Amino acid sequence: MKKLFILLLPFVFVACSKGPESAAKGFTEGMAKGDFTEAKKYTTPQTGALLDMVTGMGGADKMPTTPDYKFEMVKDSIEGDSIAWVTYKTPKGDEDVLNLVKQDGEWKVSMGK
Repeated sequence: MKKLFILLLPFVFVACSKGPESAAKGFTEGMAKGDFTEAKKYTTPQTGALLDMVTGMGGADKMPTTPDYKFEMVKDSIEGDSIAWVTYKTPKGDEDVLNLVKQDGEWKVSMGK
């Protein structure tokens, strides 16, 4: 039994790393770099369409990018098995919250219009 646990341990860590904080981190860092293609990997289709609209209107050119911008994930709150909120802190110390939903087994950032 102990050997089975040791063999499965790496899979447990991989599964845990795919939580809402992981998606929030990928999204915020992609946005900070101005890499909207990367950021969209962590969004719902509706939120991805909003990003497409912003980039299509030229709004992305006006957004400041800071490639070394790192976000500190402060906490996450999960309701049931499909809704989550991740509170993160910017390097300036400001806190904000991202809404996430689970779609097809993956956490995705969900933003309204």
